[in-house]
Amino acid sequence: MKRAAIIIGAAATLWGCSTDLDINAPYKDITVVYGLLNTRDSVQYVKINKAYLGEGDAYVFAQIPDSNEWGNSINLAKVHRVVNGVRQASFDLRDTLITNREPGDFYSPEQTVFKFEDTFRETVLQNGQPVTLYLDEDADYELELEVKGQPVSSTTSIVNDFSFQAADQSLTIPVNLMNGSNYSSFELNWNSNRDGKRYVAEYRFNYKEVRGSDTTELLTITQRLGTQVSTSSTTNQPMAATVEGLQFFNTLINVIPDDPTVSKRIFLGLDFVVSVANDEFHTYLTLTEPVSGIIEDRPTYSNVTNGYGIFGSRYNKYIIGKNLGPTTMAELVDGNITANLRFCTAIPIDVNSPYYCP
Repeated sequence: MKRAAIIIGAAATLWGCSTDLDINAPYKDITVVYGLLNTRDSVQYVKINKAYLGEGDAYVFAQIPDSNEWGNSINLAKVHRVVNGVRQASFDLRDTLITNREPGDFYSPEQTVFKFEDTFRETVLQNGQPVTLYLDEDADYELELEVKGQPVSSTTSIVNDFSFQAADQSLTIPVNLMNGSNYSSFELNWNSNRDGKRYVAEYRFNYKEVRGSDTTELLTITQRLGTQVSTSSTTNQPMAATVEGLQFFNTLINVIPDDPTVSKRIFLGLDFVVSVANDEFHTYLTLTEPVSGIIEDRPTYSNVTNGYGIFGSRYNKYIIGKNLGPTTMAELVDGNITANLRFCTAIPIDVNSPYYCP
């Protein structure tokens, strides 16, 4: 024990004069890229920033634009449309200043982002209405950067449009959540398509509130229905999400406040949204989800060469304005759970219905 004390004492004499621990590595240029292309958007945006490190509070540095932005150090910024390995078209990434970013950990309200517009155009039908697609679903999109002389690159596929089951998409076929006096369920069905990996379904319950002579703007309750992940390398894998009747009405009564000043609430329709991520974006989301088990260490995912971040694609498809079936509407208006919410409907399928309000 005396010998051990002597050794420890000697160590303290030799090293005790310095208690500082330098945890910062030497500075290194690191490019961080975040870009999620969406074929429904006419303009595509990509964030190109730099990693930062310094002595002090990292949250303080996050509020300084010079800590995060490359400025004039980006010598080349392009996106190429590639089909079968051949570049078919190229588009400059042009810097633009956004001025409406909400306050947060990073600087606001202004931030510099980069944008491009493809010249590609294709029209598809959704709910019987034409919708324009602005990216080529059969192409890959290649990001090419040069930052302070260093090449940075990434490539992503584009999520393809997909199809809902015809009956679910039809606005003339209502959503039924009642079977007689018993609660039932509604199943939303669709088929996956190429380059779509993760499908997240949700519904939006739309309504307005009337107080005296005043009517509010549109109010919406959004409820997630679940996630489906494609296990097929091909297309047309059947997928579904279910709206449970009892849960539907319980959600309304739990979310909508009991406000005696509201004379009535006007139901304006039920929307369904399926949001899709391609394989790269799905992998990124999987590895950044909250840890729910005992294993906390997970690899950091990036598909950016000579940088960090994610360059992927996403897609949203909608069914807008589905009505509720007669027994479901009766339950909404007069049922034991939601009668106190004072609902009526503005969807004029049957203007003679006792539940209709103009």
